[in-house]
This record gives sequence, C-alpha cells and structure tokens, in this order.
Amino acid sequence: MKSSINNSKSYKILTIIGCIFFISSLVRGSVTDFQTIAQTDPDLTHQFTFDGETNEEKLEDKVSGVILAPRPYGSGTAQDLEYESPGYDNTSNSIATQRGQGNDFANGAGLHNASITLNERMSYEVLFQANSDEISGGNFNLGYILTTRTGNDRGYFLVQGNAPLPSTGQQLSSTIGDGFAERNQNLILETIEADHWYFVSGSYIINDDNTTTFTNYIADLTAGETILKRIGPFTNSGGPYPTGGSPVGIGGRWDAGESFPGQIDEINIYNSDKDQSFFQQHLDSITGGIASFQINTISYDSDSKTTTINWNSISGKAYAVDSSIDMIEWNELDDGVIGKKDTTSFVDNEPIENRKVFYRIRVLEE
Repeated sequence: MKSSINNSKSYKILTIIGCIFFISSLVRGSVTDFQTIAQTDPDLTHQFTFDGETNEEKLEDKVSGVILAPRPYGSGTAQDLEYESPGYDNTSNSIATQRGQGNDFANGAGLHNASITLNERMSYEVLFQANSDEISGGNFNLGYILTTRTGNDRGYFLVQGNAPLPSTGQQLSSTIGDGFAERNQNLILETIEADHWYFVSGSYIINDDNTTTFTNYIADLTAGETILKRIGPFTNSGGPYPTGGSPVGIGGRWDAGESFPGQIDEINIYNSDKDQSFFQQHLDSITGGIASFQINTISYDSDSKTTTINWNSISGKAYAVDSSIDMIEWNELDDGVIGKKDTTSFVDNEPIENRKVFYRIRVLEE
C-alpha cells in the first residue's frame, strides 16, 4: 500500500490522484440485513426483533408468533418497559428493560414467556447495550439478558455479572448446568462498557455424560470491532440447560427479578450448534464486514507544508507509517499509530520540498 505525491503538483491534482488510486466505496450493513439473513436459516426457531406497529407486534416471536409478556417485579410496573428505544442503527428499534435501585428484587421489569423449546444442540445471537458498567446493591448483582431454567437445569445463556457470588456486575458470562459457579461458567467479557453495543453469540451441545460444551463469541460494535472474539470451547462440570418446554426470560429472570438494565435490539435462537463462520457472516451483515486495508487519501497542505495520509483501519489495531523517496529505503515515521473506527489519519510534518514521496502503512503484529 503505497502512493506518491509530488509537491510540484497542485493540491487539487493531488486529491484527484489519491481518489483515482485509493478511494473505494465501503459496503455498509444494517440490523434489517441481519434480520433478513437470519430468517433464511431453516434452524431458526425464535426471532425477537422488537419491531412493529403496536407493542404486541414488538413483543412477537417472528417465527412462532408467540407474544412475550411483560414481567415486572417488586415496585416495578409493565409501564417501565420502553418500546420505542433506538436500536443499534436507525433500521430497527430495541426494547429497554429496566432495573431500579435497591436489592435484586426491589423493582424492575423484564420479558417472559411460559415455554420455549430447546434442543440438545442450540445457538443464539443477541444484539444489546448495557446502561451501566456494573450492577450493585443486591446479594447477587446479576442482570439476566437471556435465561431459562427448569428445576436444577440452568440455561443462563447471557448474563451481566459472573460467579462467584456476589458478583460485581461488571462482566458478561454464560452459565449452564447444576449451579451458578465458575465450574459451569464461560466468562465472555471481564469488563462491560456502559452504552456500548455488543454482538454476543453462543453455540451449545449437551454431551452424553451430562456435561455441556459451549463456545461464545463477542464483538464490541461501538468500539468498531468487526471480527468476533472466540471464548472457548468450555465444558462445564455437570448438568445441561433445559430441553423441551421451559420458561424463558429476556432482560430478566426466567421467573421474575434480577432484570437487565439496558436495550435489547435482537435475539435469535437456533435449534443447532453453529460455528464461528456462521456468526461472523451474521455480524458482517450488520457492520458491512471489514473494509479492505488500503490508503484512502493522501493530501498536501501548502500552507502548513504537511501531508495527511488516511487509511481504512480497525479500532485498537496498531499501525506503522513509513515514507521513502525511492521505494527501496524506507524511513519509519511512526510505529505506534492506534487505529480508530473505520479510518485513521497520520500527519507527516516533514516538508516535501519538491520531492516525490512514497508512503506505506503496515499493520503491526500483536
């Protein structure tokens, strides 16, 4: 990835040259694209988009037609739910589940359905945003995002908080089996960021020895992440999640209480175990995927005598910027430019002085 600019050319011509060789259109995805691609999968058994003309339509399972029921607790009411919350983008709404101050069961509101059917192999996807980077004030400090339970079989697929208890409520975790304990838990994220949108997915298999093996994946969309991070596979010490019919909680417990304070845009549930490429394809449908690594523009400011290089980047990735007058010997200008979301720029303050200069950008190995 290199380009040359010549100070004898005008600023306008420099821009045109940069455009011809380095600018390309970026493909953008959307939540509605994600909804559409999910609906084409024959294994999709439940889809909650929280979109619709009426509140009932917003709570409808787009596959089965079942309607979720508001589940307030303590001093909370059904009116505490917010049906018109903005989603990750302007193509879809989210629903805001609530949790008030006080202990785990003081007040709040989530969503509930009396029966959801899961197979011995299943997967899920959740697109959501937390209002707070911690949950406190209770004995457990957990916020249930997607959960089910029958007897001693726990399907705590996605929870803000983790074991051991009491939690600090600062993590994201998934716990399956016969106890809410580290032996049954996959820690997905150590520290959640308030107001960040996350895409989290998981694939689960109940084994013949009554253990469950599962792998989770996560991307922080607000931070510009476009590649899923894999956590696992993890095999618990014992016990499955409920299969057959069992109550489900969305934004709250499977019964009531310990609700999640935040916005939930999308939930998909599949009756098979999916792999990372499947989830990555669905994430790409939201983000548009990874823009090709390339220099977009090189512009020269004759007043300040500086050159600005702009390239497609990944948030948090480290880049190096080099320059050369002959493309044989390269001078490293900076080896610690941290990428921002979508694009990053670097300013070369070295005067060009009627020289032809080539630039290249390198991704530094982690």
